[in-house]
Amino acid sequence: MQKQFDVFIAEAPGSLPAHWGWLVALGVGIAILGALAIWRARTATLVYVVFLGAVLLIAGFAVFFTAFSLTGYWTAFFIHVLWAIFLAITGFIFVTRPTISGEAITLIMAFYFLAAGVVTIGFALFSHMHNGALSILDGVVSLALGALLISRWPFTGLWAIGLFIGVDLILRGAAIAGLGLSLRHLPR
Repeated sequence: MQKQFDVFIAEAPGSLPAHWGWLVALGVGIAILGALAIWRARTATLVYVVFLGAVLLIAGFAVFFTAFSLTGYWTAFFIHVLWAIFLAITGFIFVTRPTISGEAITLIMAFYFLAAGVVTIGFALFSHMHNGALSILDGVVSLALGALLISRWPFTGLWAIGLFIGVDLILRGAAIAGLGLSLRHLPR
């Protein structure tokens, strides 16, 4: 990871270090949004689900338009139309029923975490990796997240997505602010 950062710094435009403060401000702003998402996790979950539904509705219309304008074969046409209908119905459900949709998404996430944890632990145990303990820890954390989400489901569907988005925004904001602070020390 350090190598990629060194390449980025070596190829950075000359004016980038002069504007390091903007990156720090952007990172802090994103981290504040993440803290707000954690504080109001239920609201963040509902906003995310409605936003995702709107994106799926737009994608459904775009795929439907593509089916009539660009496809040349009947099979491709029908596949595009079916895909557009599926996207539009899913988007409509997400927009009109965000609470139930959030619960469904959380249940899918829980099963994903459980499956990923089992696969990660199994791979770490049977592949004879150099740092297998770290992979086992990763698998255990995934299993614990999946078990936590399922144990209190459907109530976790009301806050889990917002919490995960908030944590992700805080980490991304910290990374962007850290990049800005490291650019401050470059010669201008």
